[in-house]
Amino acid sequence: MASANSNFGTARLWAWGLAGVIFLSVIAMSLFRGQLGQPGPDGDDAVRLVQIRDLLAGQGWFDLQQYRLGPHGGTLMHWSRLPDVPIIALTGVFDVFLPQDAALAWAITVWPPLSILIVLVGLALAVRNIGNDKLLIFTFIVALFILFGHFRFQAGAIDHHNLQLGFLAVAVGASLDRLAGHRNMALSGIMLALSVAVGAELYPFVGVLCAFHAVDWAWRGTEIRAGTIAFGAALAVSIAVCFVGMVPPAAWGRVYCDTLSLISLLALTIGGTGLALCAVFLSGYGRVIRFAGLAAVGIACGLAFLIQGPQCLGNPLDVLTVDMRELWLGSITEARPMFSQRGGRWPFVAYAMGPSLAALGVSVFGLFRRRDVRTDLMFVLLLSLGLVLMLYQVRFYVFGSLLAIIPCATWARDAYDAGRKEGGQRAAYLLPLALSSPTLWALPVMLILPSPALNIGGERSCLSDTTRAALDAVPPGMILSDSNVGSVLLETTPHSVMYANYHRNIAGIAASLEAFGLPSDQVPALLAENQVDYVLFCPNAGENETFQQIRPDGFLARLAAGEVPDWLQPVEPLPEDGSSGRFYRVIPQN
Repeated sequence: MASANSNFGTARLWAWGLAGVIFLSVIAMSLFRGQLGQPGPDGDDAVRLVQIRDLLAGQGWFDLQQYRLGPHGGTLMHWSRLPDVPIIALTGVFDVFLPQDAALAWAITVWPPLSILIVLVGLALAVRNIGNDKLLIFTFIVALFILFGHFRFQAGAIDHHNLQLGFLAVAVGASLDRLAGHRNMALSGIMLALSVAVGAELYPFVGVLCAFHAVDWAWRGTEIRAGTIAFGAALAVSIAVCFVGMVPPAAWGRVYCDTLSLISLLALTIGGTGLALCAVFLSGYGRVIRFAGLAAVGIACGLAFLIQGPQCLGNPLDVLTVDMRELWLGSITEARPMFSQRGGRWPFVAYAMGPSLAALGVSVFGLFRRRDVRTDLMFVLLLSLGLVLMLYQVRFYVFGSLLAIIPCATWARDAYDAGRKEGGQRAAYLLPLALSSPTLWALPVMLILPSPALNIGGERSCLSDTTRAALDAVPPGMILSDSNVGSVLLETTPHSVMYANYHRNIAGIAASLEAFGLPSDQVPALLAENQVDYVLFCPNAGENETFQQIRPDGFLARLAAGEVPDWLQPVEPLPEDGSSGRFYRVIPQN
């Protein structure tokens, strides 16, 4: 007994030691990058900081208008206030003994590394529900490969993706409870509602998990009645609380497909309440009756979509024009399909998809062997969805990698146990560990197909000290620039921008693309219509090459070729290097 307890304690110690290494890795990587007190390299981090500053400066909680983005009064953002809450709370703590600007800088430095703890708790919860301490060790070994120094948890990475990863990890971990206990099911429902409140990226995963729990109840009936009631009720109540707390009363009757709105409220409250009522009244009946009850709930949800939000059954980006989809959306790396990445970056494809493919193979194999049908089926559904979504848009690979951790760890644990039996291969567990590492997937591809270096931080190089001095030398005004630098301009200057990577800024995106493609002598009228005061040209911006190819006689292509029209006047002497931005004042034309 003493030996067993000793082994138990040692396993726990190793597991939590590995979890500590994961946590410390994001801190170490943050220190190495030297970005403490600043937003991360993603433009969304910069605009999230702008949104928080505006809130601290007195902009209303329900007012999500970004007044400096786009023409004619700005852009109503589709972002949630929920990711702002921990940063505001930490700012309030640090504000007790620091000036507000310093307090906010500390908050955006501290919060992202802390948020990885939510993911680690979710993984530990998953292991508690389906495994033992040996699985806990292998889970954190695999997590170390996938989460080590993860960019979504480094200091300054304050956009909503860290919360999404955390909520998904906890929701899946709680959902793995084979007995569907009411506490775990209620926790899963709450996490899924919070996921919907944070952003649209997790909507498909939320739908799969809700459907999984519904079918699980219809199949098992009375056995999981209490847990199903808890799940449905928690889902419905939590989404209602989020709706009231984050949607302005004036917008309660409006439908938005890209954020929490009436249609998402109806879907989750009808679905959650309907499932709970089915569990209350139909659990004692046969499967046919239970599935019929679910079908009725599904029909009610479908009618809600058809009546209130039929447009949400399609792609919310369909509102974009052809030029906007091809010239703007197609230039955003994370929004491109996996196999449409520029530069033939096959190592990244292997890095992004490898662990998910390995985990899916393990789960399918386990399903056929009927090893743990409920667990394997859940991961087959979630991983298949993740792979399909990352084929559609590369941004989804982070969710697929997270979902791969538990299946790969289970495979490694089983291989380890098999290797300890008589005649077993004692090192066999190293193969599943190797196949769970994104880096080891990418390495052989990288050796065979070297990829070009990525141009990371080009927008920052555009804003050199010389360019920033020119920006500071003029009164705040509207700037026409490329899309990537727009977010940084919002965060670092008092100026407004016509153009940034936010799909609701339809007027600004459309006008900017039109200006870039028009002959130079036709551009002043368009700029005057949109009250543009300045033009910032970044030599390394991706739009330059694009428009040189498709509109070689257009304004941007000619400006890239060094032909400055007479209606542009340099604010300061132009920099001589090849990367700093050229900042011009627009001279009004009569």
